[in-house]
Amino acid sequence: MTVSELVWGPIMAGYLFFGGLAGGAYVVSALADLFKGEDYEAMSKSGTYVSFCSILVGLVLLVLDLKRFQVAPLGILNAYRRFPDSILTVGTWTITGFTAVSLVTSVLWLFKGNALARKIVEVVGILLGLTTTAYTGLLLAFARGATFWASPLLPWTFVVSGTLTGLSVSLFMIPVFAVFMPRLKPFLELYNEKSRFAGMVGQSQKYVAVLLVIELVLVLIELATGQGHVEVLLTGSILSLIFYAYLMIGLVAPLGISFYTTRMMPTTKDDSLILFSMGQYVLILTGGLLLRYVILTAGQILH
Repeated sequence: MTVSELVWGPIMAGYLFFGGLAGGAYVVSALADLFKGEDYEAMSKSGTYVSFCSILVGLVLLVLDLKRFQVAPLGILNAYRRFPDSILTVGTWTITGFTAVSLVTSVLWLFKGNALARKIVEVVGILLGLTTTAYTGLLLAFARGATFWASPLLPWTFVVSGTLTGLSVSLFMIPVFAVFMPRLKPFLELYNEKSRFAGMVGQSQKYVAVLLVIELVLVLIELATGQGHVEVLLTGSILSLIFYAYLMIGLVAPLGISFYTTRMMPTTKDDSLILFSMGQYVLILTGGLLLRYVILTAGQILH
């Protein structure tokens, strides 16, 4: 099978990306709320809002790619049957529950709902968020006949990547909300206090670096143990170029930025630290999308 003959292409890769990002962003935002409190309120709100929007985008992309809605609009309800015997049904119920929890949390934040109720919902949401990020990998791992997707490391790679992209987008969107939605508190207040925002970004760098290293290790293990299945990623093909772009853009360059900002943070100006970090987040998000396209494409080419 060639790239032009793929059944699943960029749209499905987008679904996997936004689904994983949504789960990761929610987990990060909920943990920040539960353990960091008011100091990280902006990050918690940012991650929650982005999570809900991202899962909706992912579901729209899924419907568009499957094209089932045009043929049989109510046929999508069949995905809720055969629980728990079908991984597709388990995933459908999980994503539905996660979407509902993400919506409820967003409403509680937006309308200043009861803090205890919000945190109880967040505990449930963390479990559903992690399951959602893992499901995007399990969906491929359970596909029949695709040896490239059969790796036990695939779901873990998606969980780490989803958490990493979720953390990145949660921080990246704080200044975006501050500029384009200044009345939505507390984004503008935090962004105007550059030293406090820079401190949050700087403290988050250690978590970004750890997640980058874990993802890189998982990818290297897969390359070392995949035998002939990884040749398509290393030989001179279009897919291999995209894979190398993912390694450089999504892992190596962000790791370099983490190392630089961590070493130089005591002497780096707040504006420079924020600028470097914002660029890093863009690279990580780009890498996350490239990773899913590479995995999705390689699994269809190699049987």
